[in-house]
Amino acid sequence: MVRKWINRISKAIFISCILIAAIDFVSLYFAEKKVDVIWREAYHMSRDKDRKDTTENTFDLEALQKINPDCIGYISIADTPLSYPVLQTEKADGMFYMDHDFEQQYHGNGMPFLDIRCDIMRPSDNLIVYAHNTRNTKMFSILRFYKDESYFKEHPVIRFDHAGGGGDYEIFAVLFSSLNEEENRKLFTYIDKEPDHPEKWEEFLTYLDTHRLYDTGIDAKEDDEILMLSTCYRQIEQGRALVFARRVKKGTEHSRAAKISKMTE
Repeated sequence: MVRKWINRISKAIFISCILIAAIDFVSLYFAEKKVDVIWREAYHMSRDKDRKDTTENTFDLEALQKINPDCIGYISIADTPLSYPVLQTEKADGMFYMDHDFEQQYHGNGMPFLDIRCDIMRPSDNLIVYAHNTRNTKMFSILRFYKDESYFKEHPVIRFDHAGGGGDYEIFAVLFSSLNEEENRKLFTYIDKEPDHPEKWEEFLTYLDTHRLYDTGIDAKEDDEILMLSTCYRQIEQGRALVFARRVKKGTEHSRAAKISKMTE
């Protein structure tokens, strides 16, 4: 009798797990389909195009802000699943989109969002964008792959079109660090240069140069506009996967990172 009850309970648990997994899969499927529509609106793309495709079309921020005024841009890395709108709000101390989708409905995956301290219109000297590291290669989960230099060589450029201009950003540093260490927490305090203390920004860039996992062939300069992508990294206690990139100035070509990418083709 006891054995029968144990078998029934085991079967019930198994079926429940299958149902939960199925619900999560369906929820994620439709969430990603919604982002497909957002991408097509942002770049006026036809329905036969995929978000992994590259496009030279002009970014239409106004079209996205008609749907959600909190939208400040769109971020993507070619030939990867990372392709999402970026939002910013003061709700929940700037953390609202950690568990809400583009339509402001609750969703565990959330949406990429810009640090509330950053000014996208100016823009700030260092734009910090956060998103989850999911187990299904969505959101910013692919950042963990940058631990391998070969992945960087294949994907050296981030495209971030935003209200302040944006464009292409070439990756110059990759770090996997722990927030348990003060020097790593300090990285999140560098938003804008301090005119009276230029040495602080120099210290910031020097730290990235000396602690990056590998030589990317690119060195950030003091006048560069920086983009910092951050997501959790479970293999380290309080770990973070951090990718730093500098904006490619108009009229200039991508530096050595793009050349490395061509060499691997």
